[in-house]
Amino acid sequence: MRGLTLDTFNSIMDKTTIKPRLKRELRFVASTAAMPAEEWKDTELFAIKDRNGNKGVLVVEIASGLYVLPYEFKRTNISSVTGRAEAVICDLCKTWQSGSNAGSISFIGAKKATSNVAYLCCADLACSKHVRTQTPAAKVSRAQLRENLDNDQRVERLRTRLEKIMKYVEAEPVEY
Repeated sequence: MRGLTLDTFNSIMDKTTIKPRLKRELRFVASTAAMPAEEWKDTELFAIKDRNGNKGVLVVEIASGLYVLPYEFKRTNISSVTGRAEAVICDLCKTWQSGSNAGSISFIGAKKATSNVAYLCCADLACSKHVRTQTPAAKVSRAQLRENLDNDQRVERLRTRLEKIMKYVEAEPVEY
């Protein structure tokens, strides 16, 4: 992904049809703009959240373009048997996440009426780092799932999954 600055992000947001209230609530962190170019190059998706972390936009760059998808995030349900949050395997990056670092994401305002599907996901939405084994959760996941794919294969799987989701919710690319 090309690097995002506050000005670039605001320009992108002006070109989207996201509700004005959500646009106002988004928190573009100053440290985001200071990320090195190498980190941006290795980023397929980037979450910009509201203050509470329950809503935001997912900025996704894949071969077919740049997409901005508004989303709602919910923590995973608590098991009625154990009283603990249940672990999940992220539908985006296939990383095993403990219940405290897992949730579900649903894309709001998508064109397709049936797109109110919730995807299990990592709470930090750092899937680009997880597939490259740059996080402790990714290292634990590789051991838990006994996965034999290398990082390049996991990155390709993430990109393929993101392309399928973009087609499913009928998202339109944004120029920037």
